[in-house]
Amino acid sequence: MASFVRTATDADLAELSRIEEEADAVFAERFGTALGHAAPSGAARAAERGFLLVAAEEEDGPAVGFAHVLEDDGIAHLEQVSVLPAYARRGHGRGLVEAALDEAAERGHRSVTLRTFADVPWNAPFYASLGFVEADSPDSPFYRELMDAERRLGLDDLGRRVHMRIDVHGGMTMDPDEFEQLVTEELDRLPDDMVDGLENVVFVVEDRPEDGSLDLLGLYDGLAVTERGNYGMGELPDRIIVYREPHLAQCADERQLRAEVHTTLVHEIAHYYGIDDAQLHEMGWA
Repeated sequence: MASFVRTATDADLAELSRIEEEADAVFAERFGTALGHAAPSGAARAAERGFLLVAAEEEDGPAVGFAHVLEDDGIAHLEQVSVLPAYARRGHGRGLVEAALDEAAERGHRSVTLRTFADVPWNAPFYASLGFVEADSPDSPFYRELMDAERRLGLDDLGRRVHMRIDVHGGMTMDPDEFEQLVTEELDRLPDDMVDGLENVVFVVEDRPEDGSLDLLGLYDGLAVTERGNYGMGELPDRIIVYREPHLAQCADERQLRAEVHTTLVHEIAHYYGIDDAQLHEMGWA
């Protein structure tokens, strides 16, 4: 059965509490008691920092399940996955989790966490089948608050709870100052005939493009010399922008990172000169 996953709409929000309550009823059958909390409204979930996805059996069809990921200071936490029991075992839960991981990665998160019951088949064993592994819960206010809430609700009394984690980005880490220094070093290594002709251009390092994506590595923000015409005094400098996080997300080590930064610098400088990729190869710049 196909599962169509989408971002929750306003119309979907009205159904989320019902979906969660019906899904939680399955726990009551296993434990002999309800989980002890009322499902929050969809509007309340939407008001929290993070994102909501819903699954349907038809494109634009009614929601039969949802996933809620909380975001807090670089954390992405899969707080809830619920599927209507009548639609269980059709791949909707797996589809929701996989879509949530993809969205978290697109937003720049390097991992996603969750907390769940260790011995309930559709909890920890299910998430383990998707690549999650048990880990120690980080000692941070966000996770301490989650664990306190679990104790207040009596979840610890129903079964062992575990913290699980999955990496969603390969990539590497480097702080902004180190990355900017690396860009400067690679700029200094470029051939003189490539940089000597640059006029009224500044090099800028930014974390991400304006759209927040991780696909764009660099940008030439200006007018190529071949198109400047009556370009005179007083114009603001053109900018060559190198984006830090997309580079880090696509590289496994510093050697690869330097090669990618080098390529980005060359291509954006080429835009300044009005040079296309074929000319780059002819000139030995790429």
